[in-house]
Amino acid sequence: MGAAADCEAIGPGWLGQPVNSLTTLAFIVAGVLVLVARPDRRWVGTALAATGAGSLLFHGPMPPWSEWAHDVTLAWLLLVIAGTGTRWERQTHLPGLAGLALLFAVAPVSADPLAVVLTVVAVISILRRDRSPATVWPMTLIGAAAIFGRLGASGGPLCDPDSLLQLHGIWHLAAAAGVAWWALATTRPIESPALR
Repeated sequence: MGAAADCEAIGPGWLGQPVNSLTTLAFIVAGVLVLVARPDRRWVGTALAATGAGSLLFHGPMPPWSEWAHDVTLAWLLLVIAGTGTRWERQTHLPGLAGLALLFAVAPVSADPLAVVLTVVAVISILRRDRSPATVWPMTLIGAAAIFGRLGASGGPLCDPDSLLQLHGIWHLAAAAGVAWWALATTRPIESPALR
């Protein structure tokens, strides 16, 4: 079903889904912001920017491999977030990206279930270590946007394929902002010196 599941009508041209395509740029902007402002969280910034690039390909020009790129980069962002500050953090970086790329090339149907599992693991991992407002509020923003995004999916009660208000696009904006907010605002060190 691909991008068609995200409600917005698919048209011709480089921006197949214009609203959903353009809102993916928020991930790239958020990634660059994290990379510049918090170099100690460079892997979060890198994964954010990669997610934006994968999502832009998926919602924009839609080459045949774009769903794979979208799924790999999103799952990688979730994996990096889940591993941040843990003893297995380094395995979530390039080894994690390579493993996800291979897994989704061999078993693309595993992408959606694994994304759900990684989301739960990431949220639990973050909240287990830090329940301060700098963590709780960004997670709340992302969660609320995810609910609206699902209500606005194709076949959902809030889906209007021809509208400029695309709830999946709002999810892009809120998810990128929420992850960046979390990465920038948390004062507790995320990476322990032993893991660098």
